[in-house]
Amino acid sequence: MTRTVRSRVLAGMAVGALTATLGLPGVAAAATTPRTASVCALHPLPLPADMVGRAVEVDPTGRFVAGLGYRITDDGWQPLLLLWTVPPLHPRPGVWNEPRLTVVPMAAELSLGGINRYGVVVGTAFVDYVHRPWRYSNGHLEWLPAPTTVSGTWPLGINSRGDIVGQGAVDETETTLPLLWPVDRPGTVEVIDSPPVAAAQEIFDDGTIVGTAGDFGWVRHPDGTTDRLTAPGARWSGVWAAQGTWAVGRIGSSDDREDGTWVRWDLRTGVANAVNLERGTTEDVNARGAVLTGYTVIHGDRLVTLDGAVPDVRLIFGWAIADNGLVVGSTNDSRLRPASWTDC
Repeated sequence: MTRTVRSRVLAGMAVGALTATLGLPGVAAAATTPRTASVCALHPLPLPADMVGRAVEVDPTGRFVAGLGYRITDDGWQPLLLLWTVPPLHPRPGVWNEPRLTVVPMAAELSLGGINRYGVVVGTAFVDYVHRPWRYSNGHLEWLPAPTTVSGTWPLGINSRGDIVGQGAVDETETTLPLLWPVDRPGTVEVIDSPPVAAAQEIFDDGTIVGTAGDFGWVRHPDGTTDRLTAPGARWSGVWAAQGTWAVGRIGSSDDREDGTWVRWDLRTGVANAVNLERGTTEDVNARGAVLTGYTVIHGDRLVTLDGAVPDVRLIFGWAIADNGLVVGSTNDSRLRPASWTDC
């Protein structure tokens, strides 16, 4: 999900102050009526005492979670890929069965791009001063091919089939290329040639691809047609995350990229609706349209706060949300620890 470079790229856009409504024709304003509020339950994810880390990605079903960490030794900090398998969530709120942790020592610094419903993880490793793409599945890590024209490569999303999308940087021209690694053509990588985008950020099971151009977000449908994700009167837009039939991002009517509004697009219609985040920035969206801000989950007029959140204090943070409402992220009191929240 992506996910997400937080494992996501939002080209040409700066994250700035939130405007509650967007004065553009055809964009519905965010709800201003009082919201019902609740709190979702915090569950620390298991991690040995000699490690620190955070959970970064969760697959759409909520079964597999991927994170990044370090083992603290006398010789320094050893980079780690952290993988948790989550038991099915109990139908009774508050009941939690501890996930199973797998720790994969790595020889390089990592970033994560996504994880699918079969536990296949993609990301980037910084090796010999180059960002190299990789895939991890069933205990095996393999390098993905990269175009010879790029100087660094970042996978940013993976679907259930195993198709991967991302971006490659071209230092000479200071541009980026959208990339596709098709699962039915192993060992190959393709540049998505229409439109000329900065990044392909998510790919759905039906082959729909969502990304961001220099000035506009876009969605490429399975039939090859492409639509902008924008609104009447918009000067720019950009996608932050997408899942199911929803995408979230920012949109603005002036050249000031800090003067914009967070919106959620319905990919079935292309219509954008303003999202009142109240504070923070959008981190993720699930197939039900629930928007994760890092501290809260927004379900239309219902607001759910992550247990442990302190307004304007980053002691806890949610990075990704599954379709069943499972949120994964981190807590940071005496040390950085991976965490999850249920009933969100």
